[in-house]
Formats: sequence, C-alpha cells, structure tokens
Amino acid sequence: MFRTKEIVSAIEIGTSKINVIVGEVGEGGCVSVIGRGSSPSAGAVIKGEIEDMDLAFEQLGNALEDAENSSGGLLSSCGTVTVVVTGCEIETFHGIGSVVVKNEAHKVTEKERMEAHENARVLRLATGREIINSSESFFSIDGRRIRNPLNHAASKLEAHVHVIHALTDRLANFRTVVRESGFEDVSIELVFAPLADDVGILSDEERENGVLLIDFGAGSTEFVVNYNSGVQASGVIQVGFDHICNDLSLGLDLHIGACRKLFEDGTLQKAINDRREYMEFSSSTGHVRRIPLPSFETIIDARIRETFEIIRAMIIEQKAPVNLDAGGVLTGGGALFERTALLFREVFDMSCRIGQPFEADGALTGLNSPRYSTIWGALKVAAHYNARNENSSGRNMVGNLIDVVDGVLNRARVGWLNFKGSSKG
Repeated sequence: MFRTKEIVSAIEIGTSKINVIVGEVGEGGCVSVIGRGSSPSAGAVIKGEIEDMDLAFEQLGNALEDAENSSGGLLSSCGTVTVVVTGCEIETFHGIGSVVVKNEAHKVTEKERMEAHENARVLRLATGREIINSSESFFSIDGRRIRNPLNHAASKLEAHVHVIHALTDRLANFRTVVRESGFEDVSIELVFAPLADDVGILSDEERENGVLLIDFGAGSTEFVVNYNSGVQASGVIQVGFDHICNDLSLGLDLHIGACRKLFEDGTLQKAINDRREYMEFSSSTGHVRRIPLPSFETIIDARIRETFEIIRAMIIEQKAPVNLDAGGVLTGGGALFERTALLFREVFDMSCRIGQPFEADGALTGLNSPRYSTIWGALKVAAHYNARNENSSGRNMVGNLIDVVDGVLNRARVGWLNFKGSSKG
C-alpha cells in the first residue's frame, strides 16, 4: 500500500457487524469522515471475539470494499489503522511508578512524567499476556495527590496508572485478520473498546466531575469510570443484548430470529410505549400465539439488571468511586432500548444520558447513533497515532489524547490517557 500521513482508518470487528470508517486528518489534528463500510459478522464473531478467521476475513473484506469505494479510493492510502478489541480475557491492574526529580530546577517536567508512567507499567504479567493500553489515573508529589504535576517543585513523583492487558494469542487474531486484508505496510494499533467510546462521546466536564460509561453491545458489555480527568476503572463482561434475545427465545419458546427482530425494528419498544397487553406471533401452522407483554419485560429486566449489578461489583472491586457527579452515559445498540436507561438509574442510583458521536463531521455523516460511538472514537485515536508517527524527531509523544486529536498539543495540562503498549502491525 502507498502510505500517506493524512488518511487514517478505524475497524470494529463486532458480534453483529463489522464497521470500517476512513478519516482525513486536517489542520490541528482534527479528523473528518470521508468513507465508511459495514458488513454483518455472520457468525464470525462471538461475544466480541473472532471465532471463524476465514469468515471474519471475508466479511471484513466486504466492509473494506465499501469503505474504499465511498472514500473515493483513499482507504488504500491509509497510514494508520486502529482496531477495536474486547473479550480476549481482558484484565486490568493499578500500577504505581515513581521517579526522583533530579533536574536543576527540581521541578516536574514531561520527562519525569513519562518515566513515572513507564515505571507504573512494569509488572510481570503471566506468560502469553500483553498490555493493550494504559491510562494515568492521578499523580502524587511527595505524598500529595495531584492531577497535573508539570512544573511543580518536587523531590519525588509517583504516577498512578490504570493498565489494561489481555491474552496475546487472541489479540493476534485481530491483528492477523486486519493485516492480511491489505494492511501489511500500515501501522496497526489496538484500542480497548470503552476507551474508544470515551474519546468519541464524553466531554471534558464529565471526565472531570466523574462519569460511568457503559457500552451495551450485542455480544459484550464494556465500561469505563472517569474521575478527576483520570481513568479509574474499566472492564468487560461477555454478555450483551444478544443474550437477552436468547433468554426470550428460551423463556418464551420463540425463534431467536424473531426475538432479535423485536429489538432491531423497534416493535417491542413500541408495544411497551403503547401499553399493549400482549404480543402476537404466528406459527408455521397459522396458529397465533398471544404472549403477555409483562413476560417480555420480566425476562429483559432480569438480564439487564444482572449485567449492571455485575459491573457495579467490578467497579467496587477496582476501588473506583461509585458516586459520580456527572452520572452515567449509555451507548451501544443496547442503549437504544428505553428500559436500559431506566434500569441503569435504579441499579446505580444516578442519572444517565444516551451517548453518541459528536463532532463527527465530514463528507459522510449519519454516525449520530450509539451504535457508532466506538468506531468514531477509534478513528479519533487513529488521528492521535497519526500525529505521533509524524513526529520524525522520535520524541515520545505521550500527551493528552484529546488534546492531540483536537490539535492542542501545547496545552500545559497533563494528559489523562496514554495509548501505549499497543503493538505495531
């Protein structure tokens, strides 16, 4: 492939669909969407992980062809591609790295911040595991907690870092499918799904005041907690809205395809809004079954509530705050079902909004849906890597991802997110 520094792309190999978007990085690092493509996963992906490599390769090829055509052939000029990952037995740990401030001014500089961050990532992982991403939670200067340590007088700096790691072999499946689809000479970077969501749909105010973001997808559900502009917790459970469809199929003796259709075309939501007493289903013999609507609601509520309660327990286990002033943000296909937000408020006892991409402009729009939060955020991450790769001096650009994407590279405040650890293709 011919490489250019201005064209970037993002790929999401999801349980229900494979999405590809192409962007052009403009002045200041802002990215505009110039092409997109999608294809049904068709069983190639289960619970967010690639199950059938050949089928995944075929379906990704279809999505890439659409993206290439809609971008006017510019996808083939892509220099950096981010690939969204989930599942893969992802785990996290909280690392603490310290560094002695030895410069003449005895003040914290970018050099000390980066060194402390790197030291926080040093942990002997089990064989066969690798770090995907890492994110600064907060800092301590001589024992005092602080958000931005730069230019502070100090003798010792500590970086508290949220580190995400996963099984190397399963991550390799994502890299292999993408690389062999025509990205042999392209920089391939991995990003954990909820961190991409974070970049795509959260505001600085939400990160500062404390927010819980949950992406309710088809095969898995991911979350991230931000507080004081630092990632405090994240995780994934391999339960998504497709499991709700399966629950309905088993509990009500319905074909799973019919259950999926209830959500896809909004039939069930409309019935709830209209306060209907029952749903009607025709059998192959012409017999009509009438199933009380509360039967659907009972099954659905039980699964969603259980999912949220598991996430709440994981947040507490990671010792992250659960009382967040900015409330919650729901995204992903499951966020489109109205009862999801109602149950979120009950379980977490806080307000929430439905999150979708913002600033997603360009020649191609239509991304204003919770279904595209992850892929849009991943494209902004690709713009970050594009800026880093353009730094021919070799200086390690660890700064604020949001700042890089928005083209504000010289702002003094320290970055909250550092996508280090993702391997090159």
